[in-house]
Amino acid sequence: MIQLPRRSVTRFFIPLIDVLTLLFCIFLLMPLIKSSGENQEPGAPKSDLSEQNPLTNMGPQEQKKPTDSLELENLRLARQELERLRKEKIETLQQRLFIRVLEIDADTGKLYYQEGDQRLEIPSQDEALQLIARHRQEAGIRELYYLFLYPRRLTGFPEEGQIRRYESWFKGVAHGMDNPRASR
Repeated sequence: MIQLPRRSVTRFFIPLIDVLTLLFCIFLLMPLIKSSGENQEPGAPKSDLSEQNPLTNMGPQEQKKPTDSLELENLRLARQELERLRKEKIETLQQRLFIRVLEIDADTGKLYYQEGDQRLEIPSQDEALQLIARHRQEAGIRELYYLFLYPRRLTGFPEEGQIRRYESWFKGVAHGMDNPRASR
């Protein structure tokens, strides 16, 4: 008759497999660790990534300082061109979009819009549709966009049901939410 051994072989192999798995994971991570510390001297402190120039993606020691007047003039012209392009981009957005801000009250969660000096409530879907029609007429050829501003202090408003209701009211027009506590 065959007798089972007193000690099970799995008692030995299971911890051994765990150790081998751990060693294999370390082996896989070694190139990542080596590549980050490889370029530095052993006694030198590690350099911060913020020291690198984001435009050229070169470290501080690799950057070339412009010395002659031609290079300085080219650099100045490139900066002026960049500033001009930024201004054109902003102007294009302003000409293309007709943005209206809708505020959500912190104490009640009600929706409001600013009309001159008055703060007017949007109590129903009919009022919202009338507002959209009026703003579309004012927008002309520009694209109408509504921005919902959440309250800046935490009060529990707006409730989830209120947000769903407001989104259903404005589903036919482009809109977005400015929630300072939203995950980014």
